[in-house]
Amino acid sequence: MTRTAQGAQRRAPAFEPRRPLRARPLDALGAPLALAAASMLAAHAWDAAAIAAVSAAALVAPALARVDLAERRLPNALTLPLLAVAGLACGARLLGGDLAPLVALACIALVLLMAILGGMGMGDVKLHGGLALATATLGWAVPLAGLAASVIAGGIAGTVALALGRRTVAFGPWLLVGHALAAVAAATGTR
Repeated sequence: MTRTAQGAQRRAPAFEPRRPLRARPLDALGAPLALAAASMLAAHAWDAAAIAAVSAAALVAPALARVDLAERRLPNALTLPLLAVAGLACGARLLGGDLAPLVALACIALVLLMAILGGMGMGDVKLHGGLALATATLGWAVPLAGLAASVIAGGIAGTVALALGRRTVAFGPWLLVGHALAAVAAATGTR
């Protein structure tokens, strides 16, 4: 083999395909989480748009957290369906005159700007988009509270990671935690 052929063989390909998403036992926790979310929302008289959007987020949350912690990625196979369901729910809300989805869109724009400036990936933007739209079905302040709680939780996790000598932290799980806390507070509070 010539030197150039050896060098070409050692170079990493320009595009490496991602490993396929494989379900793990932990991912099965999404079903009872989705059922609990739907039950909680129904018990507090929330409508079908809120139940569908928030339950979809709960359904994919364990798998997203697991993959992001293990592989530092948030697969489109999970984030895009969440984004679609939450987007449809918010579309129904907008048609009914509810402007809360506009606050979610502003939050998404802010996270997109943060990604462009560095520090997070587009998977985080897509996940946040789905979560912001899903929580917007619970009121205009919920996507803001979810983003704030996520940034605080992620900041604490990042500080701990730096103290332990790690240079990065997966932000997806903190997006999920922050939005879940905001959703539970809104769903069970007075309207």
